[in-house]
Amino acid sequence: MMTYSLENNVKFDKQKGVVKELLEQWNNCHRRIFLESLLSKCSGSQLEFLFSVTEPLHHRGFIYSAQHHLQQCPPISTPSSRHEALLFALENVSEKFYRPKSAVLKSQEDIDKLINENSSVYSVMSGGLFKSNKTKRAATSKKFQKELGNVLTWYEKQWNDSEKLDILYVVLCGLSVHELYHATLILNLRRYRDFVTKLPLDLSLKILSYLTPKDIVNASEVSKDWHDICTSDVTWNIKCVQHSVPPNNPEGLRQQELYKNNVLLKDNWKNGRCRVNCFSGCQHKMVSVAYDTKTGKIASGLVNGEIKIWNLSKSGGALIATLISHTKSVWGVEWFKGNCLISCSSDGTIKIWNVKKGLCQKSIEAHEGKVWTIKCDTDVIFSGSDDKSIKCWDIKRCEVIQTYSGHNGSVFCLDLNGTDQLLSGSADKTVRVWDRHTGECMRSIWVTHTNPGWVMGLSVSQGHVACCHNDKVTIYHINTGVLVKTVHSHSDAIESVQMEMNNGSKNTGTTLVTCSKDKSIHYWELDKDVLHKLEGHKDTVHKVVCTSTRIVSVSADCTLKIWKFAAPNHPNIRRKTLISGGQGQLYLYEYHYDENVQYESEETKLYKKHLAKRLRQRNKLSGSSSDLGSRELLSSLSDCSMSTVSSITPVEIASH
Repeated sequence: MMTYSLENNVKFDKQKGVVKELLEQWNNCHRRIFLESLLSKCSGSQLEFLFSVTEPLHHRGFIYSAQHHLQQCPPISTPSSRHEALLFALENVSEKFYRPKSAVLKSQEDIDKLINENSSVYSVMSGGLFKSNKTKRAATSKKFQKELGNVLTWYEKQWNDSEKLDILYVVLCGLSVHELYHATLILNLRRYRDFVTKLPLDLSLKILSYLTPKDIVNASEVSKDWHDICTSDVTWNIKCVQHSVPPNNPEGLRQQELYKNNVLLKDNWKNGRCRVNCFSGCQHKMVSVAYDTKTGKIASGLVNGEIKIWNLSKSGGALIATLISHTKSVWGVEWFKGNCLISCSSDGTIKIWNVKKGLCQKSIEAHEGKVWTIKCDTDVIFSGSDDKSIKCWDIKRCEVIQTYSGHNGSVFCLDLNGTDQLLSGSADKTVRVWDRHTGECMRSIWVTHTNPGWVMGLSVSQGHVACCHNDKVTIYHINTGVLVKTVHSHSDAIESVQMEMNNGSKNTGTTLVTCSKDKSIHYWELDKDVLHKLEGHKDTVHKVVCTSTRIVSVSADCTLKIWKFAAPNHPNIRRKTLISGGQGQLYLYEYHYDENVQYESEETKLYKKHLAKRLRQRNKLSGSSSDLGSRELLSSLSDCSMSTVSSITPVEIASH
């Protein structure tokens, strides 16, 4: 074994001597061809070794100091050099120091272009190393081809890793300064190869699909080409599909913005963060509300018989109409189609309104007692009354189609389960399930035995019904009548409930929204058993309507509140120059959702801390007061002091 090892060492030493002799015999053109061929055979560890040995040639300070030997050889753009340029820009000292433009290498064509642009200088300094015609003639030499083939065969098949590193070191020592610079160009190209732009687009997108959204955002800062791919709708559409982002995009947002808004929305719901818009000015209590998500209009019923119409699509929301016809409290309002609104009242009537014209088109004498609730579906209206009955009305003919009898108390709430079942809640402490076509009571669920025990509200979702009575909410399976869950969080009677049950998707949960006489709104994440409380009303909250982005509530304090959980698509933006220098300026974009609150990102804080640290170091060297300088620096970066941090604070830093 020792004899075999000794023979190998002797053989390798002879081969190494041959390589040294060949390097001395070959001209510059031969060495360039040999260098390019050898580097193409190197593994990753060997390339790292070469990169470490040639590290000084990557440093722009070395290039500047050795410019007598490296005339017109620009420094090479690397991640470290770009980071250094950013620090220069942050310190605003780019104009005080000479920084030659770096060479950006993306392909072999960039290297050839750099060589051709400076061929006159290189040909003098290196004896024609970079002249392509000489290179072609040298490559066709049979003797050279044989010698080159022998060395590459030894490298690939006979030498081990340590012997290869030894040969690489010998090769580097045998190169001239310009040949080393040329080797550095090739090494940079091999080390920082842009695989995203080189691969077919489908493969690049497949690779990016395995990254997290945060990693994709970071990758978009690598280069302009990466930015174009990482911010494209195709890339973010994959992420939207992976994370079950709803495809509806009425505002035409880009997929990245759509994904970001969805993430912010989920995070705000999870942490109970929202912005509140309050609409006041009414002199009477509000007891009912309906929200049309398509038009952005809200209808609220008042105890004096009026109906207020609000338009949220206008800036800040505005009262656009007041409908007057009812003589008593309006306990139910429902949007039907377009500008058609249906309302019910304690005066025993159901009215159909043309909101655009502000006129009552039809008035139906519906029940002998107060009409507490209505529910619309296709071309029919269901109404529940103080006379203990439920009626189904044909909207066009204003005639009764079906009457549902069986309750022993006032009917306060109605909801539909699919196209065949109607559910009702009553003062008789029951929830009844009806066949809406035949009028037959299919099931009666007793929800409580305590007094008063009135079922004031119910909500149907995914074959389950949530009903509120006293200060509790109970959830039942509709087909079996089995109690699934009991929720108790309010300190007073609950007035309204809305449930959205999980449909099987892993990214959606079961939520329950309630309002109460205790002046608060609660929403539960039932799958996580997490409660969030929304407080702001000063009197009983009579009704809530919940969508995917907001909660709308009306109260006896004469106000309507909108609890917005989504970040605004068009916030007020103030742009302020944070730093400038180099090839551009860095701007700070501050999003202002509230005129009284100013927001600041973590990136901005880090920039301020970095600048303050640099200024303290300079002042320490110059003997000046660092505290004063830091205060002046920080005050120059901020127009006003920070006030209380708001619930939603997304801020961006963008470079232009």
